[in-house]
Amino acid sequence: MTGTPDEMEKLQQQIAAKRKELATFLEKTEPKNTLLITTSIVCGALAAALTAGPGFGGDGFVAQVNVSESLGVPLWQLLCLLASLMSVTAVIANGFLKFSDLTGKISEARMNDAKLEGLETMIEFGQIDLAQATREYTECLTKMAHIQRPSTT
Repeated sequence: MTGTPDEMEKLQQQIAAKRKELATFLEKTEPKNTLLITTSIVCGALAAALTAGPGFGGDGFVAQVNVSESLGVPLWQLLCLLASLMSVTAVIANGFLKFSDLTGKISEARMNDAKLEGLETMIEFGQIDLAQATREYTECLTKMAHIQRPSTT
């Protein structure tokens, strides 16, 4: 069964709508993913850098920085406190990354968008019948359960 032109048109509209949903999902999700990755990397690196002075300098570093206690707190303590905060921030960002699996969802969304684009092309050039196109579309839908339809309100 090849399907009527109206049925094929309706399927093409559904595919286009799903691809638009995927694009919206990616527009929202990719910046969050990038922010979490960047935060994790930068804060982890800063934590290491802040502890390098006391770690490598030892007593000489501590004696040197104790001379400049303009904040009323030894500088080495301030560095260690900042390093702890950076480390906690990196751990939290990493936790959110793993918990949300944004990287996996983004990858899956891109893959399914490519499949839907291919399906659109096959329909457009009459290379697939309605039954097969509907099966492939439905298969893509089941793999995209994490993508929510945007609200219409």
